[in-house]
Amino acid sequence: MPMERPFAARRALLHPLWLGSLALLALNDHVLKGAGILPGALTGKLSDFAGLVVAPALLATLLRLGSRRSLFFAHLATGAVFAAIKLSPAAARGFEALAALTPFPWQITVDPTDLMALPALALAWRVLLPAMQRPLPERPLVQRTAVVFGSLACAATSEPVEPPPECGPDFCGVTPTESGALSLGNTTSDERLVRLRPLKDSVQVDCDTLLANPESALSRELFAPAEAWLLQPGRGLPLQNNDVAGCVAYLIDADGLSPTLLAWSSATFPTQFVSTSTDAPDGRMVPLSLDSNGKLSIGPHAVVFKAPALEEPPVAPGCGSPDETVGIEWSTPLPLGGPWLVESVISSPDDCHALVLQNKSTMYVCVPGAAMPFKAGDSIKINETEIVGGSYGESNGEAPEGKALFIRSETHTVLAVRGNVLARYEMTGGNAPVSEPTVESDLAEGCGGAHDECGSLLVPLEVSYLGDHVPSITFLRAGSSLSLTDGYGTLHLVRAEAMPIRDTDCPPFARSSRHYESVLVVPAGP
Repeated sequence: MPMERPFAARRALLHPLWLGSLALLALNDHVLKGAGILPGALTGKLSDFAGLVVAPALLATLLRLGSRRSLFFAHLATGAVFAAIKLSPAAARGFEALAALTPFPWQITVDPTDLMALPALALAWRVLLPAMQRPLPERPLVQRTAVVFGSLACAATSEPVEPPPECGPDFCGVTPTESGALSLGNTTSDERLVRLRPLKDSVQVDCDTLLANPESALSRELFAPAEAWLLQPGRGLPLQNNDVAGCVAYLIDADGLSPTLLAWSSATFPTQFVSTSTDAPDGRMVPLSLDSNGKLSIGPHAVVFKAPALEEPPVAPGCGSPDETVGIEWSTPLPLGGPWLVESVISSPDDCHALVLQNKSTMYVCVPGAAMPFKAGDSIKINETEIVGGSYGESNGEAPEGKALFIRSETHTVLAVRGNVLARYEMTGGNAPVSEPTVESDLAEGCGGAHDECGSLLVPLEVSYLGDHVPSITFLRAGSSLSLTDGYGTLHLVRAEAMPIRDTDCPPFARSSRHYESVLVVPAGP
């Protein structure tokens, strides 16, 4: 059986089909396009057909591919990239951004009808593959010249924005559109490298809070690294919705442009086809233009806002969160069970207490001093549990979660709770049938909140108690206490804050939008 002759992709560069396609590609791109000699629709397709013949052999030559399998993948890769940039606006913009790093920037029109040129790959495979096996005299200078001219022809290929066709009796020019919520349109006469920073995937937002005041609700730490786009004059860049969040925010800047915030609701601007030509703007095009001083600016448009400040502004009086050192904490591992005899209780100025237990390791608990009723000589039992299930008005509709610490003596039960719910009598497991008051919470009025080190927005909560055991409706903020009647006990509210905009990759309570730390001290019944 005769041995198959080895392949050499460079031999195809001397084939008449390849040389003719190269000549057609160069002639079409640099002479015919825009000259009015041939219809614009035809010149666009000619480049596609010629380019799909030229590119696989050129790619194989540059990569020095020499097997049938590798040559097949060169043709397959060429077709895959071509199909992606003709079907996907995101792929087209990404390819343009990569090409912008070279001396030959591309401008791609997403047009699925261009896929009719894909059979040119089959023609190239059928005709040029045998040429790669054919014994030919080596002409290195000619072949290298073909590589250079082929590379230049492919790299310099670009699809200029065609003027809209003249109106005929039955039609007029069609405005180019792409899928998106809004379009950022370059109305200047120069190309602009624009950098877009979307919100991180880990960020969760409450849209009402965000859109009420986007500039103060967001911080720069919440935005992902920038995506760079080269925006040609007269072109619009589609901006996409985040269908999960329900509202969208981008931080945008460019050379000569100060960072600017775009924010909108996907209900106000749902995804549809938006104009990508500044010659035919619609209400969804956000203009990138030069102001009267020649400075680059964005807007005017309803979605344009000032960028979040680099430095955190002062917090309004009465709206600050408690210091980080203020909270409920206990040491681990706990001396669970009991009863254990308390030899002494040593309290520090920061409301942390050491319970020295007989024949047991010392237990440390950080709760307000008024919530520590135990003393030397008391016999206590200790338990810890996770809070799951149930319905709690203060959890903002989220699944209850948290941890609870129980310390019981003959005179008192202390229940300390951290999570998105408040301490309640029913959690203590008491034997007395005690009803529960109605508990609700809302953002503290007049407080815009402040950002933590992760950029998440912290807003103080105001908790309301009404109904059973409360003579009249009572409002609490962090640091206050409430004595409830009928043996219910005294509630100490240590922390109560919401995080309506948060990075879920950051502590302290990334999974829930609300966080409480509270202690309920229940006296023993008679």
